[in-house]
Amino acid sequence: MATNFKTRLIRLATALIPAKGVRKRIRRRLLDRERDERVALTLPGVRARYAAHEAACRAKLARGERLSVAFLVCDASMFSGEPVFLKMRDDARFRPFIAVAPRVTRGDEFLRETLDKTAGALEGRYPGAVVRLYDPATGRRERLDADVVFSTVLYEDQTYPDWTTERLSERSLVAILYYGYGGLFFTNERKTPFLPNIVLSWRYFVSNEATRAMSAAKNPLLSHNTFAVGYCKMDRLEECKMENGKCKMGRGECSVGLAPGPARKKVMICPHHSIDREADGLALSTFLEHADLFRRLPAMFPDVDFVFRPHPLLFPRLATAKWWGPERTARYAAEMEAHPNVEFQRGGDYFATFAGSDALIHDCGSFLAEYFYTGKPQCYMLADDATVERQFLPFARRLLDHVERAYTDDDIVAFVRRVVLAGDDPRKAGREDFAAREVCVNHPHAAAGVVDAVVKGIKQEEVK
Repeated sequence: MATNFKTRLIRLATALIPAKGVRKRIRRRLLDRERDERVALTLPGVRARYAAHEAACRAKLARGERLSVAFLVCDASMFSGEPVFLKMRDDARFRPFIAVAPRVTRGDEFLRETLDKTAGALEGRYPGAVVRLYDPATGRRERLDADVVFSTVLYEDQTYPDWTTERLSERSLVAILYYGYGGLFFTNERKTPFLPNIVLSWRYFVSNEATRAMSAAKNPLLSHNTFAVGYCKMDRLEECKMENGKCKMGRGECSVGLAPGPARKKVMICPHHSIDREADGLALSTFLEHADLFRRLPAMFPDVDFVFRPHPLLFPRLATAKWWGPERTARYAAEMEAHPNVEFQRGGDYFATFAGSDALIHDCGSFLAEYFYTGKPQCYMLADDATVERQFLPFARRLLDHVERAYTDDDIVAFVRRVVLAGDDPRKAGREDFAAREVCVNHPHAAAGVVDAVVKGIKQEEVK
């Protein structure tokens, strides 16, 4: 369903429009209309298949048989269903496994590297529980058979058509777990509620009631399958208990950084990658405005430890000819790493760093909501208040109401001095109350909520 004759025809026809801006708008409008028509025609048949699958799963459970549950992932960093996998692994009703599919959107070399990296990391973590669905050497694709499939594949063209929701629904109940917190930005509202992989899913699990209500209001077809169960990815944060500079995380130990001890504060600096305001639909980054300050900040506060963790796409983008180029980018990175009180993180697990930090300075997406789970203060960098109006949905604006905002270098320095070092955190009580009520839904038991919702859906019981 991802690519058909109509979509090819639309692309060919609109290619004749000379003005790029007009061409993109008309093409997008036509493709969206074609997509919605396809989904509307397909949905009744998919729902009928789900009803049959529910009955088959009910019968299995009644006979005391285990349900096979696949967790479909393309990238280990987007395995947001890991806490659900672990919960089901300890539940006699389920036989969970991880199915790794290739990402096909960035060429063959990227496909091979990502597939090997993802499968290798997960096989090392969960030996015997990982299946590779694709062999790049032969082009062979494995059929994915399971009673239930949890997927974080939101876009139909992200992988091969074999593993779209529509195709998987022929044999499985398909549940979508959003890989981020979700529901924060207008880019979410414009695209996400209409994605076929979501609309055609049996269950779509979102982080909170605001996101569920927004999704259903934007696309009424989501009113039947969308449930606010919490953000299960963050369940694992509670396992990060500090012990002598280490945190126990259920799969080994991970360092949480520099010079542990109660006298030193630790601040995360996490700049977003969206420096190209014209190309990026989500334009949040203020890195270019604050880059020099970030380089000077560790020397200004030698008694503070800093974790510099840019978005994984920021430095590759900076290194292109359009921006800084490779030499200037490498020089900046080397200067940051030269500070004795800086840890430069290039991707990887950030839960330990969250747990060991005292504050966050950033302009990212999901981190805005995720850091509320720590209970600690954060400083959100903005170019101006117009950015809030252009980019942030109402719920995200409420998140911003409970954090410090920074528009200038001086605002960032003041945050470190006043909030981090002096401990002047007047938003603390309100932030914690808001987080408990509206952000950290079911925390730290969101994964259990997902499992409960799946079982009740199969048994046709009401999910509250």
